[in-house]
Formats: sequence, structure tokens, C-alpha cells
Amino acid sequence: MKPELWALCTAACWAAGSFFEKKGVKLGSLTPVTGTTIRTVVSLIVLLALSFPYWGELRKAGPKSLIMIALGGGVLAGALGLICLYSGLKDGRISTVLTIAFCLTPVFGTVLGLLIFKEHLSLLQYAGICLCILGAALSVYAK
Repeated sequence: MKPELWALCTAACWAAGSFFEKKGVKLGSLTPVTGTTIRTVVSLIVLLALSFPYWGELRKAGPKSLIMIALGGGVLAGALGLICLYSGLKDGRISTVLTIAFCLTPVFGTVLGLLIFKEHLSLLQYAGICLCILGAALSVYAK
């Protein structure tokens, strides 16, 4: 499957998942940390089962690779990012919180790509990034 289709599937899963997460946190009067913990434990169980045939890859990956994934995915995107998302979802409007989070994620990622990986963008890609920023701003200010 093309990377763009995987990205669409990601967006659909995250949007639907965020809907249920917001409802669950509100219904149970849970803190964002508790909601994030429940999500992470369930994710861990599912991922352990799905990844079992590939555990041998860990030996080949090397410690630097594993540390980068642990810090980037586990600490930043996983724990801290999810706690921030749950904090916003708990009392915020899902339409506003998700739009800001998911419109600005590619903007921040693009800036990192430009600065660190020296990626080059076309004029259309710059226009798309500007539209992401505009979409997030409209979501906040056009209530």
C-alpha cells in the first residue's frame, strides 16, 4: 500500500480513537495520565502479540536505534504527546484539539526536516504547510 494511504488510515484511526478516548476520560472522570496509561497498556498488549514474529530484529538494530525510538516514540510522541492530547481532549472540543494537533504536526515535522535533514520542498508543499497553519488558526478563532 502507498505511504499516503497508510497516512489516511492513521488519520482515520486517530480520529476515531480520539473520539472514544475523549468520551472515556469524561465518563470516568479520569486524569489525562490515567487515560494515557490505559491506552498504552492496551497498545502494548496488542503490539507485543503482533510483533512477536519480528523480535529477532532487535538484535540487529543496535542500541543507538533502539534508544532513538524509545526517546522519540516512547517519551516524546508516546508518553508526553499523549498526555498533552488527553489534557486537551478532556475539556476541549475534539474538533479544535485534533485540528490543532494534527494540522500543526506536519508543520513542526517539516521544519525539522528542513533544518536537520536538509529536505527540499516544492512551492506547492510550502503552500500546503501554510494551509495547515491557516486551518489550525481557523479552527481556534472561527468558533
